Amino acid sequence: MLHPFATDRQIGSVYRVDAEGAEVTLPRAAARPQMHLGQRVPRGEVAEFVVIDVGGFGIVGRIREVWVSANERKRVADGIDPATPIAPLGAVQLLATLRLDGTHIRGIEKYPRLGDPVYSAPPDVLEALISEAAEDGGPRLSIGTLANDDQVSVEIDPSRLFGRHLAVLGATGSGKSWTVAHLAEGIQGIGGNLIIVDATGEFHTLGGSTTHVSVSSTELSLPHTDMDEADLTAFLRPSAGSQLPKLREAIRSLRLAELIGADHPLVDERGLIHKADKRRSDFYDLQTEHADAVERAGSKFNLRLLGEQIECECIWAHDRYNDALFGGPELNGLGYCVSLITRIQDLIQTPEIIEIVSPFTERASVIGAIDSFLADAEKNVLCISLKDLPFVHYMREITVNAIGRHLLSLARSGKFRPNPLVVAVDEAQQFFGRVIGDEIITTRLEHFEAIAKEGRKYGLTVCMATQRPGDLPSGVLSQAGMLLVHRLGHGRDRKYIEEASSELDRSATQLLPGLTPGEAVLVGVDFPVPISVRIAAPLRKPESEGPNYRAGWQASPTQD
Repeated sequence: MLHPFATDRQIGSVYRVDAEGAEVTLPRAAARPQMHLGQRVPRGEVAEFVVIDVGGFGIVGRIREVWVSANERKRVADGIDPATPIAPLGAVQLLATLRLDGTHIRGIEKYPRLGDPVYSAPPDVLEALISEAAEDGGPRLSIGTLANDDQVSVEIDPSRLFGRHLAVLGATGSGKSWTVAHLAEGIQGIGGNLIIVDATGEFHTLGGSTTHVSVSSTELSLPHTDMDEADLTAFLRPSAGSQLPKLREAIRSLRLAELIGADHPLVDERGLIHKADKRRSDFYDLQTEHADAVERAGSKFNLRLLGEQIECECIWAHDRYNDALFGGPELNGLGYCVSLITRIQDLIQTPEIIEIVSPFTERASVIGAIDSFLADAEKNVLCISLKDLPFVHYMREITVNAIGRHLLSLARSGKFRPNPLVVAVDEAQQFFGRVIGDEIITTRLEHFEAIAKEGRKYGLTVCMATQRPGDLPSGVLSQAGMLLVHRLGHGRDRKYIEEASSELDRSATQLLPGLTPGEAVLVGVDFPVPISVRIAAPLRKPESEGPNYRAGWQASPTQD
């Protein structure tokens, strides 16, 4: 049974009520906070939680403004005389209804009346609001403590935190990376499963049951056979008019060449298929026989021959005198494809690219590493570093999109229903809903966006971390059922998350610029009120510090 209405915690009374909130007197707001049963009672501070006694139950609110009347402002400016009390006033945002048995509901069951007493919310009230027991008595994940009361720990049922996706938002230096690291350690502690897509390599410090891998020209690869058509289109950037059909035909031909082998009469000694002046039926009969493999996205083909095979595809569909044969070279079509062929030749001559998409040696792929991790019961956190992955040719975006596609495919097959998986994507604005390309052709990489929209029902949820929430697609952020919002100074970003999240209103976003490093506002569909939380520091801090200019820039001797 809660006892939120202790006389020593009363800080004022209601004198005005409207549909948006209440205004209250705060006669002790100008005095120093007092102690009650060893607990600090603020007595009227901005962001302080209060409980209004409306008869039989309480209305939980938060003070969003404190002021004095016009005729008392000069006294405040001249300094407050403790012997002469003033009468501060406050505006309270009404948030939830609290019953004395500890249960609560979102919304206001009964509005306060004039004269209803206002109390500073005690710790047990706040704990009742945020730290309900987990479903079926399961584990709870420790987040930290209340920002204004370190005696109140914040522990959340993982299904409430991750069940409807989580967004960790905050400007540089606000503690966003620490939060992701702390969550990873918490997931390890309760035996959950987590994959971190680490854009900068800062989470290499994670220990315990963490598996660390890296996608690069010397470690894990992303073979082109693990790309779908959208990935290959983004990678090679063919024009939609003439280049894309020729590219598709060339890939089909090279897949067929792999299937029928170099000894077949249609395949030359290098592995190319030359159709010019050959019987059409010889080729199409083989293509029909092997149709499943030829059309399947993951079928093998030699990427290094792709440019030359496109050149082989630039022929007339029929011979001029014999419809049973392919025609000879078609120079106009070849001219249209020259830029694509040149681009492919440039790619295969770039070691840091070709070693990733078509490695000379048989190296493990990032998709294979994910499957191995999921099959290993001893490991429950996989950190995939993109630190050494080139930025050119959209390699990072394509790699993350391929990871998302594979995970979504596993999720749709029921892989994660018995044992849910969380995927944390750092610098999420680089990878969600990306449209890449140029004025000729664009490709949308949307598999992580699809996870945000439908993954929850399959047991696959995403934790998106970003310093620029305004760069996320609005449809993605609106899918996040829980937000951990660190300091955000940019007005556009604050307005964006206010519009995307119905739980984070304008009065709460106004607190964001004043948050200290490591402090965040926790808000979600399962939470009746936004809560300011001080995130516990991770045991192994990520390497997120910037350059040390003070140490690096030493004063040089004065030159004559």
